[in-house]
Amino acid sequence: MNTAILTTVTDYSDPFEALPGYVESMVGKKVPMYVQGGQMDFASLGLSVNMIGFILTTAIVGFLLYFVAKRMTLVPTGRGVNLFELIVEFVRNNIATMIHHDKRKYEPFLLTTFFFILIANFIGLLPNAKFATGTMGATFALAFVVYFYFNYAGVKAKGGWGYIKGIVPHGVPAVLAPVIWIIEVLSMMLRPVSLALRLWANMYAGHIMLGIFALLAGLFSAATFQGHGAFIAAAPAWALLLAVIYVIEILICIIAAYVFTLLTAVYIDGAVADH
Repeated sequence: MNTAILTTVTDYSDPFEALPGYVESMVGKKVPMYVQGGQMDFASLGLSVNMIGFILTTAIVGFLLYFVAKRMTLVPTGRGVNLFELIVEFVRNNIATMIHHDKRKYEPFLLTTFFFILIANFIGLLPNAKFATGTMGATFALAFVVYFYFNYAGVKAKGGWGYIKGIVPHGVPAVLAPVIWIIEVLSMMLRPVSLALRLWANMYAGHIMLGIFALLAGLFSAATFQGHGAFIAAAPAWALLLAVIYVIEILICIIAAYVFTLLTAVYIDGAVADH
């Protein structure tokens, strides 16, 4: 949430005169790509922000795993360890079960994916922070990691030629097999796109919504302090609504990580299972 724009609100006799410009500025800074002079500007993909966010997220995940590993016992003790154990069990029982063949082999990848996206999403909830997962560059990077992994898992499980042949389900008539194979390959190639866009859209929309409500809460507060008595009751109401939206956004962060990891498990199962 970019709260820096609220510091200049007192420059206006009526704070709401600045509202359109603030919203346009906030949205413009978060749009992942835009057209300028008839050409697409990819500098706005936020790759530098992604890099910092990815490094920070990796460091937090690494520290978390080290912290838990040092305190792991046969009977988990401590709130942190119990919470971690609860999340691990959730991923194993509700996500990894989508893989019907040797799911234990792929649980580490699923757990890493879930924790990485979850923590990256939560980092974006901090004031003045940006979602690494709220830019297309980041979500496409994550999606392509998943894409290469489930294809690698399929090749390793079936062999190169066996995996290529297995793209066509058993029982398809030979005359239709080439057409079905092409359709399946095209569908497979679109999977990283759908993964990336789904995660990006959820995070991006939530971030914009949080920013706008924070902006409105700040404007009503500024108007109250400047003597606009009509806004005295509205300011705390907007602040309360912002808190509610914040809680909803926390739930969206968790659901987005769950859906991304669940689809990853489905793709792995499709790659390694015998059709």
